[in-house]
Amino acid sequence: MNYTYRKGSCPLRREIKIGNEIIHEREWIEIDNGIIKVDLAPLPGLHQETLKESYLDFKNAEFKTPSALFAKECFDFFTGVEDIEIKSNKLLYIDLSNDPKESANTCQVNTIYKVKIGRGDLDLERKWLKIFLENLNESTQIRLDGNMSFTVEQLNAYLEDLKLDRVQYIEEPLVNATEWQLIKRSHELEFALDENIGHRRDFHFAKYIIVKPTWNLSLRNTLKELALENQEVVISSAFEPPNNMKILKMLAAEGDQVPGLDTLEYFNLDRLNISPFNII
Repeated sequence: MNYTYRKGSCPLRREIKIGNEIIHEREWIEIDNGIIKVDLAPLPGLHQETLKESYLDFKNAEFKTPSALFAKECFDFFTGVEDIEIKSNKLLYIDLSNDPKESANTCQVNTIYKVKIGRGDLDLERKWLKIFLENLNESTQIRLDGNMSFTVEQLNAYLEDLKLDRVQYIEEPLVNATEWQLIKRSHELEFALDENIGHRRDFHFAKYIIVKPTWNLSLRNTLKELALENQEVVISSAFEPPNNMKILKMLAAEGDQVPGLDTLEYFNLDRLNISPFNII
């Protein structure tokens, strides 16, 4: 199959922190087979492969990296991509400089917010989140994302006096997920797998799996999970560029859960640049 390649880049509206990386601009390589376009777009701080490694992996038809495998499987499985509008959760970072009550009052009704936790001073963050949760509209739901930041002792203290009736699930909060049953309020929360998605058959306490087809689960296995319905599948994005986002929205429309696909809001799309590709 013949492919054409172009370089894509877009500055972000504000910087994001992924692992130890601070990102101000998203870069990718657009691949076009004349029918659909897919982006090679490993995210620094999340993917182990670089953009160059992803490109060489695809070009050499080895497909050892998740980003190259995603592109390959898209070309294998899809003969077209629909432009689907789908409601997504919104991403919210705790900002201690903002009033938590005002932040809660500005949340949209009938909307799900994914709130990143465990990224700063845990005691200050907990106090902020307590007020935030107590002032949410009744139709607003929250997904807490801990990114494996907590020990059992820390998470028990963090959750101790939080209002949890608005929380749909908590995503991978513990350094060691097998210790979930040691969390005193675990019976009040649903658990979602992300980083440990490979253990989804073993961790029976996980009701949800957070699927990033460009990173933690292949497209083939994502389609299987959507069909099997063993666990609730939430399609999510690793700050994907526009072509990949279209594909992820098409996938999410096959499931029952509101996806995590709002991250294009972070892209300053007025300054998106697609240019001829020079081999890296």
